[in-house]
Amino acid sequence: MQRRFDLAILGADSQIGTALLELLAERRFPAGEISALGRDAEAGASVEFAGHTLPIDEAAAFDFAQVQLAFLADDDPKLAAAAERAADAGCVVVDASGSVWRDPAIPRVVAGVNAEALAGFNERGIVAAPDRALVPLLKVLAPIHRRRPLQTVTLTVLVPVSDGGRLAFQDLARETTALLNARHHQRGHFAQQIAFNVHGQIGAVDGAGVGARERQLVEGLRDVLAAPTLAVSVHMLQAPLFYGYAMTVDLAAAETLTPQDVAGWLAGVDGVEIREAIEAADCPSPVVDAMTHASVQVARLRQGASAQSVALWLTADNIRCAAAANAVECAEILVRDYL
Repeated sequence: MQRRFDLAILGADSQIGTALLELLAERRFPAGEISALGRDAEAGASVEFAGHTLPIDEAAAFDFAQVQLAFLADDDPKLAAAAERAADAGCVVVDASGSVWRDPAIPRVVAGVNAEALAGFNERGIVAAPDRALVPLLKVLAPIHRRRPLQTVTLTVLVPVSDGGRLAFQDLARETTALLNARHHQRGHFAQQIAFNVHGQIGAVDGAGVGARERQLVEGLRDVLAAPTLAVSVHMLQAPLFYGYAMTVDLAAAETLTPQDVAGWLAGVDGVEIREAIEAADCPSPVVDAMTHASVQVARLRQGASAQSVALWLTADNIRCAAAANAVECAEILVRDYL
């Protein structure tokens, strides 16, 4: 009989929490009892799992000795603190939220890319991912880097508002409605108009003009690819999108690199789909394609500025694909090989 694991979902009422519960049911994860936890659980609040209603309990009062595995689905600091308490109680925590962990003992893992790093789960009891935007990107870059070690990566990322949490999401929804009705909306997250607009900077920048999350992407990309000298340039733009990443990616290697090479290496990679896009209507978009496909959609694969470079476009679901699915896949490996 297959062993079952009692689970806790920290932030079960978040968008990532909803996606996690859906995937755990779809993939028939060997779950026993599931505890849905929130930061400030309202009386009567609940979530759905496999046709059953789960009441949401307070994370702060939960006894994590009851469960063997927990998922962190919200980067709220109080929930992250509860995740650390869970790890201290002997529960293995898989972070799907994209929380920033400063502890070097916490492995950053993308399933299918560096799953061997999960072997270090027990040092701190927490398994995390690199920045959420890196999950779909690394699924594409890792198979290339294994065959032609990359020297430079130049990346532009269009970031949806759902990455910024509830207030950011509400700003776009309410401001869009307000502007269409010639009304004013007092924003709660963004410093400037987000509806029908694009921001060239996300958050404050350091003395070199680099944002904290841009720096995170650079460090995470080098870390997971084990390429400390990789030259990485990242520009993150805040787009007026509710969901879905979109990225332009330019890659260069020391040796000849062709679109045909890259297409061959990516063919058959789990979770990656190459799309032919002769007509503009065939090119995948974050709204139409990222949210309806479980895979990373790659298109406009073409020769770059030199014989050693290629350029491409990719889209991916930032909630289900980049966050929830990676966490569930990591948990599946943990329960199969380590727990």
